[in-house]
Amino acid sequence: MNATRMFVTMKKWLYIVLSMCLLMAGAETFAVEKSGVSVGDAARTGMSEAQLVTRAAQKAEAAIGGTGRFAGTAKHTYAKNLLSRHQSLYGNNLSLGSNYFNNNAVLGAGNRGFLDVVNHGSKTIYDFKFGSATWGPGQLLKYQRNFPGYSIQIIRP
Repeated sequence: MNATRMFVTMKKWLYIVLSMCLLMAGAETFAVEKSGVSVGDAARTGMSEAQLVTRAAQKAEAAIGGTGRFAGTAKHTYAKNLLSRHQSLYGNNLSLGSNYFNNNAVLGAGNRGFLDVVNHGSKTIYDFKFGSATWGPGQLLKYQRNFPGYSIQIIRP
C-alpha cells in the first residue's frame, strides 16, 4: 500500500472514530454532515421510516466507503449511530440496540442472530446490505421463523 492510499484510509477511519465520539458526547453538530443535510431533516421533510433508514445507510456508505467485513461493520455502526441521533432529537420507534435474539431453546439450533434495525410496533425489520453482501436463503427463513408476521426490508444504499 503506498503512502498516499494509506493516508486516505487512515483519514477515513479517523473521521469515523471522531464522529462516533461526537455522537456519544451528544454534540449537536454531529447530525450535520459534509452534504449540509442532517439526518434530522427526515422529521421535517416527511420521509417515511424506510426512507430514513435508507438515507442513514447512504450516508454511511458515502462517509466510509471501502469493501469487506471491517468496512461493512463500520457502515452498520455509522448508520445506527445516525439513526440513534435522529431518535434522540425527534423520537421514533426504531430499536437500534444490539437486537440480539436467541430462540435456540424453543426452535432449535440456528435460531439466533442480530437484527440491524427493527420497529416492533409496525413489525418491520430493516436489514442493511452494503457492497456486494447478499442474503442466504437461510437468513430469510430464520427471520420468518423467529419474527412471524414481521415484514423484512433489505436496505441497500
